[in-house]
Amino acid sequence: MKKILLVLLIFMSTSQAKMLNGIAIVVEGEPITTAEVQAVQTQMRISKSEAKELLIENRLQKSAMRDIVISDDEIDERIAKIAKQNNLSTKRLQQEIKKQGLTWNKFRDQISTSLKKQKFFRSKIAKTIPIPSRDELKIFYKNNASQFKMPSSISATQYSASSSKNLESFIKNKSKKKGIKQKSVNYKGASLTPQLSSMFASIAVGSFTPILNNGSSFVTFRVTNRGKGVIKPFNQVESKVTMAWKNQQQSQAIKAYFEKMRSSASIEVIRP
Repeated sequence: MKKILLVLLIFMSTSQAKMLNGIAIVVEGEPITTAEVQAVQTQMRISKSEAKELLIENRLQKSAMRDIVISDDEIDERIAKIAKQNNLSTKRLQQEIKKQGLTWNKFRDQISTSLKKQKFFRSKIAKTIPIPSRDELKIFYKNNASQFKMPSSISATQYSASSSKNLESFIKNKSKKKGIKQKSVNYKGASLTPQLSSMFASIAVGSFTPILNNGSSFVTFRVTNRGKGVIKPFNQVESKVTMAWKNQQQSQAIKAYFEKMRSSASIEVIRP
């Protein structure tokens, strides 16, 4: 199941007639506008029908989470945890969020939505997923061996900056090198730790890793070369196999939940 878009453009009009003319679908009383459909199409580079399907899932999710309440204390606790994980004070985290062009209230709203989704998953989805036996994991590993192929060596260019926003701009436009430091790195043998192997496993040559916070700066790597992939023995990647199995089961469970919900939901198509 494609990932549900978290932040959607909202089409607004002061004219009720224009607003009604702009509505494409109504899901459980929640409207989806033609402008939203077009925005999702453009942002995700998908067809109109695919955009509508994602938006319908989004509205069904909102309906499913309607009664879930998140307190300010829960939001504060999660923010404190995020700050600690990044070796920042809450005040410094606020500054970093502002640098990235996000207001503090908007950031808190995103945290609230994230917590709602976690509560929804725990209460509605997680309990339907069985605990796998070791034999089941071994069968999954055998049937999906290519997922556990790790590079034997990695050569990359490391880019670092004091702000993640600088790195994001650089990744989009390589000419924006202000505030960016770079150096070549090579990993093989003992230096290619399981953590590094996992990070680079799915990154194609020429592509960038996600931006990381190493405590003193933000870092990304552009892979320039990779050694021949090696499928690690089950015993060495058992935790990775377990995670992959859980992700597959979660996706299937979530899809089944919303398909069942959709069968009895009120969905009115106003504009095909």
